[in-house]
Amino acid sequence: MGAEIAALMGFFGLTGAFAVVGTVLAAWMAWRIVEKAGLPGWTGLGAILLTLTGVGTIVPLVLLWVFAFMRWPRDEPAAGAAPGFATASATGPAGGAGPSAPAALASPSMALADRRGWQLAGTVAGGGIVALAVDGASGTYVLTAAPAALPTDLSLPDPSVGRPHARLLAAGGRLGIEDLGSAGGTFIDGARLLPEHGPRDISAARAIRIGSVELALSRA
Repeated sequence: MGAEIAALMGFFGLTGAFAVVGTVLAAWMAWRIVEKAGLPGWTGLGAILLTLTGVGTIVPLVLLWVFAFMRWPRDEPAAGAAPGFATASATGPAGGAGPSAPAALASPSMALADRRGWQLAGTVAGGGIVALAVDGASGTYVLTAAPAALPTDLSLPDPSVGRPHARLLAAGGRLGIEDLGSAGGTFIDGARLLPEHGPRDISAARAIRIGSVELALSRA
């Protein structure tokens, strides 16, 4: 801003100097015109001077108008500034020079919930392989040695598994288990889960044992 003010003051000073020189020359030429035209002395000279003064007033006004509305170099957008992003300030926290902050970016979108189901796989007595799917549609499933009578029954045909044995709880992308008072016991990473413990989260468990059946937990 200071540079523009200095430039305008210099312009006005130069204009004033030209105005003085122009006025002297205009008066001399006006007097010559009065003499050649035979106009009535000072009256003719006054008319010519008023005309020249009017012209001399209009010209500076036109120049001021041009300077006021012309595009200055600092009006141009900064090089490399992308439209739609605010230009970062080049001053530090205390007002001094400092590294410019990066332009603000839109917040990242929220991560989608993991909608995969769970799978329990293991080997029962006699070498049979079982794979039990927990899709989370119901929310509650029952582990039992009896044949599945309901869609939420997960059958583990092994003598060490009770009828029923444990309850699985699926909610919010997590899986829990609750022992139902089984004789064979329910174990999470080697620690026995008793009925009075209530449901326990097994989403990150490494080993789950139902009676004597070792089950591997994975996402399906």
